[in-house]
Amino acid sequence: MKRLLIASSCLVAAAFALQNASQKNNSGITIQGKVLQEPGGQPIRKASVQFSARDGQSNGQYSDTTDAEGRFKVDDLKPGRYMATVDHPGFVQSASGKQPASILLQPGQGTTDLVFYMQPAAVITGKVTDLDGDPMRNVGISALRVGSALRGRNFHDSGNAVTNDLGEFRIPDLRAGRYTITANPPQGFRAPHAKERDKVKENLIYTTTYYPGTLDKEQSVAVEVHPGDETPVNFGVLASPAYRVAGTVVAVPSGAVMTEIMLSPKDHTSVQNQQLGEGGSFEFQNVLPGSYTATLMVVTGLSSEGQPSVKMMRVVEPIEVSTANVDRLQLQRNPGGAVRGKFRMDTGQRFDWTQLNVVLVPVDDNDSGVIVAGNFGAPAMSGVNKDGSFELKNVAGGSYQLLVGAQSNNLRDYITKSVDLDGRDVADSGFIVSAGTSLDVVMSANGATIEGTVVDGKGKPAAYATVLDVPSAEHRNRQDLYQRDTTDELGHFRLRGLNPGKYTVLAFDELQADIRQPEFLKSYEGRGEHVQLDEGARTSIVVKLIATDNEGQ
Repeated sequence: MKRLLIASSCLVAAAFALQNASQKNNSGITIQGKVLQEPGGQPIRKASVQFSARDGQSNGQYSDTTDAEGRFKVDDLKPGRYMATVDHPGFVQSASGKQPASILLQPGQGTTDLVFYMQPAAVITGKVTDLDGDPMRNVGISALRVGSALRGRNFHDSGNAVTNDLGEFRIPDLRAGRYTITANPPQGFRAPHAKERDKVKENLIYTTTYYPGTLDKEQSVAVEVHPGDETPVNFGVLASPAYRVAGTVVAVPSGAVMTEIMLSPKDHTSVQNQQLGEGGSFEFQNVLPGSYTATLMVVTGLSSEGQPSVKMMRVVEPIEVSTANVDRLQLQRNPGGAVRGKFRMDTGQRFDWTQLNVVLVPVDDNDSGVIVAGNFGAPAMSGVNKDGSFELKNVAGGSYQLLVGAQSNNLRDYITKSVDLDGRDVADSGFIVSAGTSLDVVMSANGATIEGTVVDGKGKPAAYATVLDVPSAEHRNRQDLYQRDTTDELGHFRLRGLNPGKYTVLAFDELQADIRQPEFLKSYEGRGEHVQLDEGARTSIVVKLIATDNEGQ
């Protein structure tokens, strides 16, 4: 079952209510403070301190640079919530949890004792070698902090470098934590150790390698770095046999300005693309063993807005590459079609269906159902008629999930109970669009609720914490089962409109991770409160806060 997606407030960072030194005039708010090094408490000069507006009550950005004593002063701020960031070369903002992630300013309030802490940045250095142990140049090296989503204020969670002529690299300005290190050699760079098999010399190419030397990301070992330390990481790039994938696309759409075919592996690395040749022909070289999806991008001209009209079409069957070239493929594209359906309530009661809308979100078949953004365009969407019927025309071929949205917060407790296609519930799996796709959507007003309090390590209520639920493993590819809330001043939260099932509830003072990534789930699944919900249940729990300094550990 699915909960309704309600147009509610977006994720808000944990806030810090300033209750000191009330201003006597309302013309503008002044905040003062200092930036200190951690550990030691020495002042840091020339640090840039910036406050960025986070809600509609305020606007703009405000900043200052610290003096020799590490002090800063920012004037004329408007009431509202601000994200606070501090930057200085060679330092990273501390993740100790001693400082506010964001600041809530009330009219007439200010402060003179705000303190931000910074730590010396960590550095990862190393050397990359080939199969003979010789240095490899022009290899791209990336470091990504485990659990990071590459967004938010912690922009020191990742870094990149390219090896020099000695095979050496250096990635500076990282915050402390555990990092996955990846080496990406130039595409198609051949290794000299190819063997002859069946009187044909195999094509052996260097490929993406994870530290300490594996082609499987799941077998990689994270490197732990500490503030101010330089951590050496040396490893060799591996090679793999590569093959040719060639064939034709049957019934290429006519009248296209350009038709391009993309070959995507399961992990979306090393995506290859090329324009189709005469008769819809294509030929990819240096394709590694694995399962691939082929997608057509068809450009048919300019839309009414003057932008190129782009349509994505997924090939029906996956392409398997194992131990030999794959030739003479005949690929059939999925032309798509209209998606129609009708809503009904599980109890048979009458309902104003015009309050709802439907959205088709593409599902990536090659990544265990992970939902991706809409393929060079917005997902297909439609309103719902008074009788509960809806229709989405000209939907591109591919796999989709149906998400239901509502126009009112009064429907927060409503859930999508099932999405049936030919007698089979496809709410979890999604469905392949074909001509004449017809869905039966069953709604319920009996969603479950989880409410409670978030407490810190001392058992005190945690204000402005981010609370989220993670569904059980079999439902994790369904984005509408993930809910978030921000605790109030007393640490209270409420997650409404939940489907029956098992959930893990987590609370963070500052959440930077992508909650749907396997690394995130692996790190935090055992650190939340586990809840089993029945339909319409109302459960109260206490959740322990996960502090920023423990994030990803």
